[in-house]
Amino acid sequence: MKSIKRKLSALVLTTVFATMQISFASIDTGLGAGLGGAEINNITGGYAGIDGIGTGNVDLNFDGNAHVNWDTLNVGSGESLNFNAVDGANGLTILNTVNSGMTNVYGSISANDGISRLIISNPNGVLFNGATFDAAGDVMLTTQPMTATFIDGAMNVSNVAGTVPAGFVQIKDSNFNVGGEFNILAPYIEIASGSVSAQNGMKLVTSNGQDYLSIKNAFGEEKYPGVELVAVNIDGDVYIENSGGSVRTVNGGTIDGNVNVKSDNGSVAFNYRNNGEKLTVNGDLTSDANGQMTFVRNADINGNLALSNSGGFVDIGDVYVKGNADLKTTGVDDITNKDYNHFVHVIGNTTIDGNLNIDSSQNIHIGGYDYDNKELAKGSLTVGGDLTAHAHDGHVMTTIDTKADKISLISDNYNVLTDGKATLTANEYNFSANGYIGGLNPGENMSVDDKVIYIMEKYVNIPDTVGTPAYINIAGGTVTGIDTPTGASAYIASKGDMTLTGANAGNVYLTSYGNDINITGDGVHANTITVGGETDKLKVDYPSRDYTLKYTNIRDNEQVTINGNEEITYELTNGENGYNKGDQIKGENTYLVGPEGPDEPGPGPDPNENAKVLRSYERPASPVAAQPYTPIAYAADLDDDQVDPGVRKNVDGSVTVVRAFPMIN
Repeated sequence: MKSIKRKLSALVLTTVFATMQISFASIDTGLGAGLGGAEINNITGGYAGIDGIGTGNVDLNFDGNAHVNWDTLNVGSGESLNFNAVDGANGLTILNTVNSGMTNVYGSISANDGISRLIISNPNGVLFNGATFDAAGDVMLTTQPMTATFIDGAMNVSNVAGTVPAGFVQIKDSNFNVGGEFNILAPYIEIASGSVSAQNGMKLVTSNGQDYLSIKNAFGEEKYPGVELVAVNIDGDVYIENSGGSVRTVNGGTIDGNVNVKSDNGSVAFNYRNNGEKLTVNGDLTSDANGQMTFVRNADINGNLALSNSGGFVDIGDVYVKGNADLKTTGVDDITNKDYNHFVHVIGNTTIDGNLNIDSSQNIHIGGYDYDNKELAKGSLTVGGDLTAHAHDGHVMTTIDTKADKISLISDNYNVLTDGKATLTANEYNFSANGYIGGLNPGENMSVDDKVIYIMEKYVNIPDTVGTPAYINIAGGTVTGIDTPTGASAYIASKGDMTLTGANAGNVYLTSYGNDINITGDGVHANTITVGGETDKLKVDYPSRDYTLKYTNIRDNEQVTINGNEEITYELTNGENGYNKGDQIKGENTYLVGPEGPDEPGPGPDPNENAKVLRSYERPASPVAAQPYTPIAYAADLDDDQVDPGVRKNVDGSVTVVRAFPMIN
């Protein structure tokens, strides 16, 4: 990957090249250069002569640094203008300033390897159309008026003090091959089609562009972007510094290098209009902006992606990122006018191979959205690493299926929500909100999709009472955290086995559609945990609970409430109206349950000799093949004279006793 060896800054307007000793001379040629409408006024500095006058193929020769003052500068189709260092001269700076008329280049311009810096300055604008440009050193095209001064035989190049750049630089269907840095400085820069190769990177800089762009321009538009790249192929790093208007790429293209954008007062849009054409960046894409929007569409980023915007929203859609992606909005704190829309959209079908970190001052929406019809659309998000979405003053909303290794959804002041249809797939999950965590159901005269949009646009904070709640759907895995205020509720539904290991919450509602639910560890704290659906595979094995557990007993479909730190015991059943048919026979399908791990010590010999010792991860076989049997139907404490202090489980398999066994003396 090529790197930018020398950086431009905001001081590029007063760029001063290193001074060099030259042969001081002032030459008034009084001659046309023989090109299409080109006319030299005078040359100051190391001028060594002109070849090819009147042929349309002109060589300007220099043996020292020089300032070429043109009345007009144009190169017609089939014509060439060549800047040559002669007589062994090298490291030269050649400044070309144009007094009147726009510079139009349809032919070719070149500079040999003795010229290290070639500058074309025309306040009236510069156009390359179907042209070629070959230079061994650095190149600058600018609409900033530039001047050169000679002191004691040295040349100093700088901007003309007190002037404001006007005009624009356009490059259409042209090929540039620059051996050094390629710098363009103008309020409006457009590069369309063609190709650019810049060995040491390409820098596009606008200045005071907002003032210029606010007036009518040559296209009759009220405004146009500060920088626009249209279906262009660039070989080299690209650095864009924009002080007004917008920065955007259009209709795809390829950039073989890193892209770095700094936009102080304008939007940034990669592949803004693309007609299905993909933008490919073979490097990192970084943008730091302060505009209404920053987004990337239909793009392959074969590096890392980092987008930050302090003036509006950040949006990516149908994007592939080979590395990590960081999306950030940094609106002011305590925003009361939510029309600022400092939030993040992840839309379409998007894949991030690494980690995806979203940090938004307002909403985060992971979901498809059709801007034309203003409605939700289909899509998916796949993250190879971890997904972290943190909304400081807004909702975290998910409306498309989302996959990652770990998923963490956090809302400091609002809610963590889904449309009740999207499924989250991960190994670990963490949910944190200042209120409701769960899905959405239709409202009165409002569909779920309309409700999603309304809640995000109006920043509606959903209280604990949400009518008929829906669940956040997960595919299965471990929920390491559910955090809500004391009075708020969280609804989590798992389509596979689910383990809950962490919570600091109000009311937690869990269901698993008949799959295992395991509540374990000392990090689960809540007011209540209510388990819905089939609870024959529920296991709660932490010895000291501070939450009330509610579940439905499958023997009689009655809800059972177990207060915090209360031990669950059951009388044995002979199978009448029970889940297991047949008598519960001592010694055959009655077990004292031991620890989880195979290398952990067992509970010791059973003092009753009535119950077998079984670790809880094991599953016994049915003693009678013809009888239905629940493989986790365990019981202990079968002797009235001697009480087993071991873990007790419901004999019909509906719940595990919530107190772990102590060591038996």
